[in-house]
Amino acid sequence: MRIFLKLGIAVLLAVAAPAWGADPEYHGHCAMSMAEGSGISTDCAVVWLSPEGKIYCFSNQAAKEKFLQAPRENLMRALAYWDNPEVLKQIRRQQ
Repeated sequence: MRIFLKLGIAVLLAVAAPAWGADPEYHGHCAMSMAEGSGISTDCAVVWLSPEGKIYCFSNQAAKEKFLQAPRENLMRALAYWDNPEVLKQIRRQQ
């Protein structure tokens, strides 16, 4: 039952997001891969709607679950990579 609910939400977001004019963050690249220092393109079949109303795509459910274990930290890393891949390397060295 939970799988169908999650699938339904993902389909709803995928269909409704363009109608609302909401584009996914990072042009649909996997947010977890961005946080890890690579940019894997996705079809946005697995998504997360943040509390701020932003849409984040993931390459698979496991990537989403890993991302949501520490969403703030992963968002910081993903944004750093998106802005400048070299910054993420500096952040990783400091940790």
